[in-house]
Amino acid sequence: MVQMRWPNGVTCPICNKSDARYLPNQRRWECKAKHPPRQFSVKVGTIFEDSLIALKSWLVAVWQICNCKNGISSYELARAIHVTQKTVWFMNHRIPLAMQGDDSGSLGQGWRRGRGRRNLHRWQSA
Repeated sequence: MVQMRWPNGVTCPICNKSDARYLPNQRRWECKAKHPPRQFSVKVGTIFEDSLIALKSWLVAVWQICNCKNGISSYELARAIHVTQKTVWFMNHRIPLAMQGDDSGSLGQGWRRGRGRRNLHRWQSA
């Protein structure tokens, strides 16, 4: 995932510097520059950010939603990935929104947190 996200090396999403060090016990990176959120993970800036759902479950849900010709119910998807229906409902609202827009080939790139944990805003490219 790291190679796909940062092909030219890990860069801080806040200051865009490439002087980040890996913290193996937390599975995160820490920027050496002094700014408020110094630690970040590979999920920052994607639809997977601020989610305690395992990445494996996210990827299975993306595959199921994309490959079901007539759509898939949240109950059926919840049974398939062994989570609650409420969790799938949350995922089922983020995944289609991430697939809209440009065809950059990266799922969820261009997302960032707004005010609060649930408010996500699409970056406007000028």
